[in-house]
Amino acid sequence: MSIPGITVPFDVDNPDLTADTDMQNEIFLQVFNTGDGALFDLLYRDDAISNFSGAPLTGAERLAFFKEFLAPKPALKAEVTHAYVAGDVALIGVNFSVDSTGPDGKPVHLEGNCTDVLRRGEDGRWLMAVDRPVTGSLLPE
Repeated sequence: MSIPGITVPFDVDNPDLTADTDMQNEIFLQVFNTGDGALFDLLYRDDAISNFSGAPLTGAERLAFFKEFLAPKPALKAEVTHAYVAGDVALIGVNFSVDSTGPDGKPVHLEGNCTDVLRRGEDGRWLMAVDRPVTGSLLPE
């Protein structure tokens, strides 16, 4: 299936962030930048915790946040600063910036760094287990 805006290999039925750090980052960026919160949520394990909202969210709450946050199609830029892999766990450090439009129509710019933990499942696919942006809440007030 072809998804507009995604030029890297991405299988909606079996998403995989891969063991290649540069490819992980590119997949994450391209899927985020589609603005499709449900598609983006596929990059996360079912039990994953996302702190994008400023609070740890999982499951249906995480999905609802991604749908709301990505609806105005914010633009994410990210650069991996370090990556460590130990068996089926990867720790990734990233510097990022997000440009979007707030509810009032004014531009919103956020930047910071984050620590991500990915896990490789029994099926060999790498998915997000924990993301922790360090900027406070990413939702405009």
